[in-house]
Amino acid sequence: MSVVNIKGYNNNLVFVFGKGTFEEYTNYLQQKFSGNSQVFKGSQVVFRGDGLQHLLSEEIASLQRLCLDYGMVLNNAAEAPKKSETPRKKESGGDLIIRRTLRSGQKVHSEGSVIIWGDVHESAEIIAGRDIIVLGKLQGIAHAGCYGDMTSTVFALTLAPSQIRIADKISRSSESGIINTYPEFAYVEGDNIYIKQYDPRDNFSSR
Repeated sequence: MSVVNIKGYNNNLVFVFGKGTFEEYTNYLQQKFSGNSQVFKGSQVVFRGDGLQHLLSEEIASLQRLCLDYGMVLNNAAEAPKKSETPRKKESGGDLIIRRTLRSGQKVHSEGSVIIWGDVHESAEIIAGRDIIVLGKLQGIAHAGCYGDMTSTVFALTLAPSQIRIADKISRSSESGIINTYPEFAYVEGDNIYIKQYDPRDNFSSR
């Protein structure tokens, strides 16, 4: 039996990790991807399975990077409901942490928050049910609160996106081309998206 069982569900490829080691998972996926790169490219990928419980967060991030390198989209949003369960309404949860730069053309999606330890290049896209946090330079497209959460925010050490969306509100990059060198975050107030310099003394709950 394969250490990783790959199956399709709801337009996603679900990777079910069985009993195995990090090295076995990496070798198996590497062989699969390299032999069928065009088949996997552009596919939305969901990680599932008991085998993930025995991996370090750094090891899971490494497996996620491998998928991104082959042009896949990380999507931790969908899981097939058990036969005894009825499908539930989508909820926030399952935060996604990526310890690498998101390059042009790459996309990630999470029902919870997305945290990027790196830059987000132009034309890369992040979609999150809650907040987006980029510990680097954000140049791509960021859509926080994609299920309608107006309290979601977009934060970056350098905020220079081509487009920000929070819930159903949209803001595009300034034509001035000025990029500030201090951390900023975007939030919704009324019918508009505002950008403000980050101050750790701010009480976000009061907004």
